[in-house]
Amino acid sequence: MSMIESAGQARKALPITARVQLAMLAIALVVAFIFPFLASTFILRLVTLALVSALFAMSVDLMAGYAGLVSLGHAGVLGSAMYGVGYVASKTDGGFALQLLVGFAAGIAASVIFGLMAMRSSGVYFILITIAQGMIVWGLATLLVKITGAENGLPGIRRPVVVETEFRYYFVALIVVLVSSVGLFIVVRSPVGFALKGLRESETRMRMLGHNTTWLKFQMFMLSGFFATIAGILLVYLNEFVNPTDVIIASSALPVLMSILGGIGTLIGPFIGAFVVVFLRNYVSLEIDRWQSIMGLTFIFVVLFARDGLIGAVKKHWYKYLDSKGSGPAALAATEMAAPPLQSG
Repeated sequence: MSMIESAGQARKALPITARVQLAMLAIALVVAFIFPFLASTFILRLVTLALVSALFAMSVDLMAGYAGLVSLGHAGVLGSAMYGVGYVASKTDGGFALQLLVGFAAGIAASVIFGLMAMRSSGVYFILITIAQGMIVWGLATLLVKITGAENGLPGIRRPVVVETEFRYYFVALIVVLVSSVGLFIVVRSPVGFALKGLRESETRMRMLGHNTTWLKFQMFMLSGFFATIAGILLVYLNEFVNPTDVIIASSALPVLMSILGGIGTLIGPFIGAFVVVFLRNYVSLEIDRWQSIMGLTFIFVVLFARDGLIGAVKKHWYKYLDSKGSGPAALAATEMAAPPLQSG
């Protein structure tokens, strides 16, 4: 067999990785739609919480993973949407449509204000500004007793009757998260998504190429805030309650940790990280008193042995397996370098 034929075979074998990814996605979707018929109410609620947390983590990862700008105040956007829904539901006679409208408007308004405040900063200054933004929302939630209920929060939030059971609400959350994930996928594959990656690599070079990086950061904040607002609306109806603990700095740091754990700069990474963290906090904690130690050891293990996150470690070992079979990226590159150039004529 000639080197050119070997290169052709390796090139044909390599797309198996894409086929495996599609197969895994199809299996995950089938499991997601069958799972509610087999799970208990408690587990179903945990999975719903993990789905909502995954959407929030993906919105944060759009900034941290793709643009290289870490926000530690994004719970302020999430909480603004939650308080918007909660205020209408508990303080007025507004119906479900008005709750959604006010909640969405509150989240987007917070995104606009936060974006205008942070779009001219970068690096550690961006982090500090976003921390302050989150603390502002927390302070307002604590001080405005008549509006937010302060530490007592806003009870009395109810889902629409048609989705009041955990079973039905799971499917609502699943569909909304799936549609939002497709939207995020389109964003990161769009020119804006590639521009965000350029911003992550070098803001100076992006300016030299003629990009308005300040406007690009504002766009990024708005896109991220849009999906964080959706997550906030889903979360407030899941919990049927909102209080200042939903907007503390720990609530902003958690999606960043989820992204790092699963694989920052990917969409599936925050998804995996969210499921791991949610089940450690809400399921393992029921069985083990020192569950925080397990979570800490998990993050240490990932940082030391899987610096690209869990999804990065899986990809690394998968490509090693393909290379051992002669159809991985390294094997393909070696074959193409060894193959003589094609002669025309």
